[in-house]
Amino acid sequence: MPTLPAFSPALLFHKEAKAVHDALAASGHHALASMIASKARRSETDRQFIAALPRLDDSDFDVDDEPVVSASEDGAYVMVWRWVANEEAGVAVEA
Repeated sequence: MPTLPAFSPALLFHKEAKAVHDALAASGHHALASMIASKARRSETDRQFIAALPRLDDSDFDVDDEPVVSASEDGAYVMVWRWVANEEAGVAVEA
């Protein structure tokens, strides 16, 4: 049996997920197409959490176009980038 390549978790943007869904459905892989559709539908809720970020008190962060979201029953963690200067972190810089 051939060895399959190792895949890392991947984030698909909306258009990419739709293209994969459509290709799977067109080729008769309906169960896989349904799985992709289910995960994409969840991303609509993710987008609500993402939209809430600018309303938060701490505005010193950046958000990717399609950030990673880990949702739970009571809320969600949304992955953001927050800049930390060398000085803030106590990192010495050679002159």
